[in-house]
Amino acid sequence: MKTSKTNPILLGIIDTFVGAELIRQSQIPHRNRLSVILVDSAFETACRAYLQYVVKMKLADAHKHRETLIKTVKSHLKAIDEQVWKDIDYYYTDIRCDFYHQSAGKTITDVSFLDYRDTVEFVINEAFSIKVADLVGQEVSKLSTAQSTAPVGTVKQKGLLVSLFANKADKVLIAVDALTPKSADEVNEFFKQEGESLRLKGNDFIDIVGRHSGTKKFFYFDKDSKQWKLSGLGKFKLSQLLKGPSNAN
Repeated sequence: MKTSKTNPILLGIIDTFVGAELIRQSQIPHRNRLSVILVDSAFETACRAYLQYVVKMKLADAHKHRETLIKTVKSHLKAIDEQVWKDIDYYYTDIRCDFYHQSAGKTITDVSFLDYRDTVEFVINEAFSIKVADLVGQEVSKLSTAQSTAPVGTVKQKGLLVSLFANKADKVLIAVDALTPKSADEVNEFFKQEGESLRLKGNDFIDIVGRHSGTKKFFYFDKDSKQWKLSGLGKFKLSQLLKGPSNAN
């Protein structure tokens, strides 16, 4: 990704958008709610990065507050229409804050989410002279290509070894992505083939996938195929693992 390499401050911002898109493409019931929170987080991070690295401003404690932060950014991006800022303020005040602090059971429509995301991307594009959608699309495409071309039953990126990770849940995450298993026996066979010493009893496996299943978790049980699979968040977690153990936490 050429732009992010020349502008390393954009890496985390783009990754957050990628995470939001992976969640949005998943079957998580409240995927739009989670995606809104991530997109808004990327927006605030981008605002601070813009002031610090483009405007070359030393941030003060006051810039920790949303209202002051946005007011300062607006003063430097005068070409952006006032309605854009009003739209962002509406989504933040009436939707994002409610989702984050109070109403875990609520979500929004695809149309509303995409409207908010496009508005946020417009501001970031203007601030950094980039095209967020293109950069995110490139990264999502890379992940999709890696998954679609990977041989069945193997770890989905060359050089990624289960034994590199100390966390049992991470090891199981990799196994579930490779196998979509029905039982611990399949997972143990996978570990054996990969040279991993860990072996799980049936209850151990169910405890791990069950504890990390459901909305906002990594796994879900497909009742039709009777297989354990990765949720959108699980796929996002895997994308972090694929970058190496140092990025997994």
